[in-house]
Amino acid sequence: MEDILRLKERLEIAIEIGESYYREFKSGYEGTPTNKTPRNISEIKYDIAKTLVAFANADGGELFVGVEDNHSITGIPHKQGMIDDIINSPKDCIMKDTPIPLKQASIINYEGKTVLYFSVNKGTDYVHLTSKGECFQRKDRESVPTASEKIIFDRHEKSSREYDRQFIDIEKITA
Repeated sequence: MEDILRLKERLEIAIEIGESYYREFKSGYEGTPTNKTPRNISEIKYDIAKTLVAFANADGGELFVGVEDNHSITGIPHKQGMIDDIINSPKDCIMKDTPIPLKQASIINYEGKTVLYFSVNKGTDYVHLTSKGECFQRKDRESVPTASEKIIFDRHEKSSREYDRQFIDIEKITA
């Protein structure tokens, strides 16, 4: 029960703050504001995978599905069996050889609407790919296609800079 309350509170805070480098909203609908219809499940699942891969290849983040870009909570209009399928997106739509460091995948029931919540840590063991073999990385508020070699280079460059900055006690070297 406590986790459910925390997720509802997290959703409310996310709505208040909005999207960022670490937070993304995805709709369960498509179409014009006056003529919305449920989105295709395959498209939703792919969007989830793409976003989680981008977060894992950057610094981690959280995704709310069922929230519009204007911060309104519209929910997922699909039946429970389909929602269960959507919640499995990280397993179904991310390359098995590059699993993401998923912290949480949960269903939030908020004021009669269903919102899906995903949270992923920064990945360090792999360059993460969708099941289609595509690589994305978070840049500002977007999940952009990125060459996996660039991510590898950036990670090596960062670890090299950290190594170069380490203090080495000269006394231990000469002793």
